[in-house]
Amino acid sequence: MTTLTTEKPRRTETVTPPGPAPRHRPAKGAWRIVTAREISVKIRDRGFLVSTLVTLAVILGAVGLQFYIASTAGKITVAAVAPTSARLVEQAETMAGQADQDVDITLARQPSEEAVRAAVRSGDVDAGLLLTPDGWTLLGDTDTDSTAATWLGAAVQASALEANATAAGTSMENLARGATLRHTLLSPDETPEAVVRMATYFFGFLFYLAAVLLGVSLATSIVEEKQNRVVEIIAGSVRLRDLLIGKIVGSTTLALAQMVAFTAAAAIGLVAAGHQETFGQVTAGLGWFLVSYVVGIAVLACVFAAAGAIATRTEDIQSTTTPVNAIVAVVFVAGITASGTAQSVLSFLPLTSTITMPARIIAGDTAWWEPAASLLVSLAAASLIVLGAERVYRRALMQTGRKLSFRQALKLTD
Repeated sequence: MTTLTTEKPRRTETVTPPGPAPRHRPAKGAWRIVTAREISVKIRDRGFLVSTLVTLAVILGAVGLQFYIASTAGKITVAAVAPTSARLVEQAETMAGQADQDVDITLARQPSEEAVRAAVRSGDVDAGLLLTPDGWTLLGDTDTDSTAATWLGAAVQASALEANATAAGTSMENLARGATLRHTLLSPDETPEAVVRMATYFFGFLFYLAAVLLGVSLATSIVEEKQNRVVEIIAGSVRLRDLLIGKIVGSTTLALAQMVAFTAAAAIGLVAAGHQETFGQVTAGLGWFLVSYVVGIAVLACVFAAAGAIATRTEDIQSTTTPVNAIVAVVFVAGITASGTAQSVLSFLPLTSTITMPARIIAGDTAWWEPAASLLVSLAAASLIVLGAERVYRRALMQTGRKLSFRQALKLTD
């Protein structure tokens, strides 16, 4: 008997040979993630918080010191014995008031000349006034109080002239005819020069301080990521250009927040000190300063990032950031010292315009189109500087063998 066996047909499968793994595409808008990370890390950094609080304390302290100096500059206490000294003090205050000077002279009567000298030596009074056979003498301990010397000296001179006029048979009106000096302001509506100078120093100081603090922090963080090989992991999912953009946007946002806090503290200090008029005079320039500051600090952040990328160790930071710090220092010195034509020219140059253009606006020395033109020039120059710094950053960031120069980094290929 024959047994028939049937075999099932074998299934043939097509095996596809393994090919290259699909390349990972960086997510679009990754710079936003980098920005959020940069901000979250910074606001928890103790150094960033301490530097911000210290700067706020310095600004408030400076405003408070100015208020204290202004409130005490015209207050003088004078020790005297002679009965006629009270009349001299009143006359000195009257003459100061006629000259629009806020001077308050308080008389501290003493029983003897030795008591007057003792009060001056101990510091209980600002000056001493003695009547000697040769006339009045103003006493000081280690130096002469200039305010007391000015107005008490004027009062003594006026009293002597009045006595001499009486002895000569004439009057003080006849002697003083034509001797009055009148003050007239040719530009009473413009901001006083002292206010302009104060605002210029304030803008320059804040820009310099923010640039230095931002630059060191940003460059150090980039070198640490590079030295610890963290950047190689990040570069696998984020384009280097997006990484740079995120760092710049995050750093600039924090720097702007710091600057708003600093200027708000200064504004509150001015208003609290009773200088509302001064605050109103600097408001327009303050707004333009913040706009120019954003452009300037973003450019410097990009350059500092490139300076961090060409370094390989944290010890290299000082040498790679020295050229950038030197430029910032030159900008600061030129911005606060320039005047006249030099200031007008610097107000159209990138970086220096951050300090000089707001100062010119406060002084009322600009046409309507000049601030806008200065900002456009800064934006055009910023685009070129950012492109160059971005190329250095992108080409040098993955080079870990040795420290590079900016020129060597530009010669590298992507």
